[in-house]
Amino acid sequence: MAYFSNSTEGDVFVAQCAKCKYGQLPCPVALIQMEFNYDAVNNKIATAIMDILVKEDGTCSVWKMAQKEFEIDPNQLEMFDE
Repeated sequence: MAYFSNSTEGDVFVAQCAKCKYGQLPCPVALIQMEFNYDAVNNKIATAIMDILVKEDGTCSVWKMAQKEFEIDPNQLEMFDE
């Protein structure tokens, strides 16, 4: 499990989320990582589950598996001007 004891330790994870087109709100993986990061440290089952989702180096398994589908296309046109 990626245990981020401070903000810089989660930089890899945060950078992946920032490139995800579904990143407007936390996806289930990001939400679980943010909500249960500290509580899961001493829980074997929770740690085992989170090990599958977020690697020790902060790599999101879902992002790695489907990066092409999730990554924001820099050439995509916006429907509406901001």
